Amino acid sequence: MRILCPKFHPSSLFLRKVAHGCLWMLLLCAPLQGQNGTLQVEVNLCGANPNGSDVAVNTSDNSVWTIDGTSGKICVFSSISNPPNLALANMIDHPVGAAMAPLFQPQCSGLAYSESSNTFWILNSTSLELIEMSPAGAAIGTPVPFTISGSASGLAHDSLSGTLWTRDTVNSQAIEIDPTSGAILSTIAIPGADFRYGTGLAFRSSATGLGYLDFTYGDAFDAGVQEVRSLAIGTGELQCSGIDFDGTNFNSLLGICYNASQSSLLAVSSTSLVQVNATQPAIYPPADLVCLADGEGSVNLDWRNCGPGGGGLYSLLRITRNGAIVDTLPGSATTWSDSAAPLDETHLYQVQGIVGNIIESSSCSVIQGTGGLVHSITFVGDRPRDLAYDEEMDDLYVTESFSGVIHVLGSDLTMKRSIDTGLPNLRGVGYNPILDVLLVSRAGSGLVTFIDPLTGSPLSSFPSNSSSISVINYDSASDDWLLLDTESSQVQIRRMEALEGSEGNPLGIIVPPSTSGLLFGGGLSTFEDGSFLCGVENLGAITSASQFSQFGFPLNFNLPLTALGNSPQMLDNAVTGFEIVGNTLVLAGQATNTLFQLLIVSDGPDFIRGDSDSSGTVNLADAIFTATWIYAGGTAPDCQDSCDANDDGQLDISDPIYTLLHLFTGSAAPPAPYPSSGPDPTFLDQIDC
Repeated sequence: MRILCPKFHPSSLFLRKVAHGCLWMLLLCAPLQGQNGTLQVEVNLCGANPNGSDVAVNTSDNSVWTIDGTSGKICVFSSISNPPNLALANMIDHPVGAAMAPLFQPQCSGLAYSESSNTFWILNSTSLELIEMSPAGAAIGTPVPFTISGSASGLAHDSLSGTLWTRDTVNSQAIEIDPTSGAILSTIAIPGADFRYGTGLAFRSSATGLGYLDFTYGDAFDAGVQEVRSLAIGTGELQCSGIDFDGTNFNSLLGICYNASQSSLLAVSSTSLVQVNATQPAIYPPADLVCLADGEGSVNLDWRNCGPGGGGLYSLLRITRNGAIVDTLPGSATTWSDSAAPLDETHLYQVQGIVGNIIESSSCSVIQGTGGLVHSITFVGDRPRDLAYDEEMDDLYVTESFSGVIHVLGSDLTMKRSIDTGLPNLRGVGYNPILDVLLVSRAGSGLVTFIDPLTGSPLSSFPSNSSSISVINYDSASDDWLLLDTESSQVQIRRMEALEGSEGNPLGIIVPPSTSGLLFGGGLSTFEDGSFLCGVENLGAITSASQFSQFGFPLNFNLPLTALGNSPQMLDNAVTGFEIVGNTLVLAGQATNTLFQLLIVSDGPDFIRGDSDSSGTVNLADAIFTATWIYAGGTAPDCQDSCDANDDGQLDISDPIYTLLHLFTGSAAPPAPYPSSGPDPTFLDQIDC
């Protein structure tokens, strides 16, 4: 056989380069055991029933001290750095003492170490006092009271000014206190979502003598603590440095502090002490990355730049989708839109900040299609419970969990008004457009009550045959009320008559067939054809919403709730109600005090039904265009939905015939959107633009 390619004899220099390149590839592909946010050590706290609240490091000997919130004990751990290790060395009593029944007070929620005096400070959060303590556990002087209007948790000693800082989670601020007088010296707003997790606070100084406050943080999607963020004390500005915890095992962390070198973070949960790698990268990645599907076929990305240049500039920015580079941007860009992301897929995006040969990236995952996150807001009231929608007025009614107030929002989730029913502890709410009336249920009550949607006044009631009606929805196809009943171990739907004069007549119980293996959970909303969406329980968590026939038989449509983040799997009452609004599903996240808006299906661009050639009018040419495309291989339409003139979900000869009959015999007009352009109200068919 003839060899067409010449032999290659590698030089020793070439082999060394190949070996060097392979070594780097191996290093880059290997797990990064020492990267920011990874766990180094975890040990149990001391005591029979620990209730840890905060942690401090004695920099004179690098020992780690944790305070128990209620037992009156402090655990002392010895610490070594290489390899990282923590070992229980002592357990001492502190001068505040143990909490006493029946109020189980005092509670201690803060501990800090002062290197200049070699003493500790304890925060008594019940009486709002600071107590100085020697390393032997003895009180020094008398308690120092202070006065604030919010809460106090976590304690940090500012080694630059000698003051103490605590965290007010009620008002989302850090409070500086003079430890000698208890005077409040200053406050700094802690930025972030209105609903957040985290009570920990730590002081950190830079080599240039600047002070920073680092705080634990997590939002409604994290369902717990997920990172440590940093504030500059001098300016109050949010910094780019921080720690992203590796996984959800850190979501219950409370107090935090740094070791002497600030290379590791120490943190406590109620039962354990952890040490986490806190080393910072050569450059910081883009921060606060948010990815949202817009419901019109695009994905929008927003972020904050953290490059070394002025204003956070990078040399350039690069966008990847599912590992492939899709765009390169100037180093100052903070937004990007992807109109080419394939529908009905989950996409992983990276925004890469590049300086020289250094690349640091932030990533996010987004569903482009069914279940994609469109919008979320912190609920204006107190823990949303259920929702009902008046399409004509664009009024979205939301009950809150602990009162009789119903908040009224628009479909864009902006606040309109509130009405007070005067009833306690509302649960479900439904809206009947025929009678223009709301129907509500209450916790522990077997009655459901009609409410005037303008004034909130109760009108009349009827028995629901259950005291656990958590969700209510109106079925317009059959003029019935559907009531989700959680009283028994198997959640069921009670169908009751809504016809005026016959309200409340029981019409039967709906449950999925046992052969389906499905169990109803929270949330219920009906489609125009009488089928409905209901939350489906999976191992005690509601992780999806599925479509069922009016008799409870499962259909093919399923909407995942993965876009809600960790909350469905980690929190009780993560989803308590939802409502179909246009082509989206608005969900009540009771546990996170959040309203989420998910895409049922991307409706694509607006169109006119019957305008198959996209000329802006419906005429004879459209019928010819549709027939030619379907049967003669003619030009494909820009929007297939516009060719479905009779909106039956099929593209066939009936569509051009329907158009001709309407144009020349005066038969029924095409269904909406017609005669003006608009979104597709029947978006669950398999035809779109």
